[in-house]
Parts: sequence; C-alpha cells; structure tokens
Amino acid sequence: MKHWIYIFSLTIISCNNPQQKINSPDTTASDTPTTLTDNKMDNYREICWNGTINEKIPVFIHYQLDSNFIVGEITYLNTKDKLPITLLGTIEDDTTYRILEFEKSGNISGIITGRPTDKIFRGNWFSPKTRKELVLNLVSKDTVIASNTMDTKLQDIFGHYHYQYSEAGYQGDLEITKLQDSKAVFGITSVTGEPARNVAQIDDDTIKLNSTHFVYKVPDTDSCEFEVKFYKGFSFVKYTKGYCDGQFGMNATIEGIFLKTE
Repeated sequence: MKHWIYIFSLTIISCNNPQQKINSPDTTASDTPTTLTDNKMDNYREICWNGTINEKIPVFIHYQLDSNFIVGEITYLNTKDKLPITLLGTIEDDTTYRILEFEKSGNISGIITGRPTDKIFRGNWFSPKTRKELVLNLVSKDTVIASNTMDTKLQDIFGHYHYQYSEAGYQGDLEITKLQDSKAVFGITSVTGEPARNVAQIDDDTIKLNSTHFVYKVPDTDSCEFEVKFYKGFSFVKYTKGYCDGQFGMNATIEGIFLKTE
C-alpha cells in the first residue's frame, strides 16, 4: 500500500488530546469534550507520540481513531530515509491497543500493544520474526498534521489483500473481483503458523455488492457468519456471531486485518 498521504480536504488538525473515549461499533456519539461539532471530523483527529523502543530506538507515531480502528504510521528516526511505515490496528474489548506494523508486501514486521493515557503510552513492541519483545515508551506530542480519510469508494476495493506474521507465522489472503450487475466474487484463505499449517478457507462465491462492506453466511452452517469491511488500502474481517466452531482447522481463522497489495 502506498504511504498515507497527509492530505484530507486541505484540513489541518492538531495532534492533541491523545486519549479519547472509544465508541463501540454500534455507536457514534462520544463523551469526550471537544470544540468540534462534526463527529466524523473528530474521529479523524490525528494523535501523535514521540518516544523510544527498548529505550534506544527513537520513533515518531501518529494515528487516527474511527470507532475501534486505529490507522496511522510509525517512523524510525534513526534510519537514513526516515520513511513512514503503515500502522493498522484495533482497540480490544479491554481497551488495549493492538497495532500492526505493515510492510508494503503485507508482512507484519512489528506488533505494538498497550493502553495510552492522556499523555503517556507505555506498552510493548514485538517482532513476529525474531519473537523478541521490547519495551515501548511514548509521550504525547503537539504536532500539526493533515488527517487522511480512511474511507474508500466501491470501485476502489477490488483486488488482492494479504497479511503474514513472518514466513513462519499466520498468513491470510483475501481476493475480490468485480462482476457485472453490482455483483462480485470473493474468497478467503488463511493458515496457522508452522509447523502445522491448519487452514481456514472460504471458497470463491458470488455476492451482491452495493457498498464497501458485506455480511456473508457460510453455506450449510447454522451460525458461521462474518462481515468484510473495506477501507482505503485495507480490509477487516470479523465474525458477527462468534467463532465458527468446527468449521475450520484447529486455531485457523479468517478474522483479521488484510493489507491491499494489488
């Protein structure tokens, strides 16, 4: 995915007030005091942090919140080119942030977890490849950045989406192709990590598609159902009626964040 471009309707929004009340997917109102009257604009406020990984690797992180989604970038300040790397994540039921560091290929090079407060973000950075976990210490930073919408258009969602937690870890692919008469064909395949590559698979199927999300019930099952939502450059698959027991291989799942790679 191309790096996020710092342009959103030519609107500049300050990176401040880093801790917001997170809405559940079913709500839109916020209890957080704000001078913004447009909830949509408030959701797109950029939140910025400066700090270190392992007390010696300097990083700058910024992201925006939309419901329980986190979308942003991390920049390693000790690198020559200081190129930003895409961050995509979710806020879990216990309010823990789980943020994935995506390379352009869809490989997840790092996992950030923690609970930010008003001014401090303490947590951990974990490498799926080396299995090393390092301490993350961040402080809020007032910086002006242009917010970038994560919304996408229906005509832009088609293509290939991928994630992998290193070559040996969990991996998944989602493909969606446009058909005529507001229809599309999609399929999902995910596997668990080595040595046992157990599979979760949704065979290619044709669906009616009029928006950037759809709900799909697996044929010949009672309650194996999931929603696929598309955003600018990524998609999110989530079960709607709990885990599909007995439908897939042991520990295999179709749920997750997939980066658009083609």
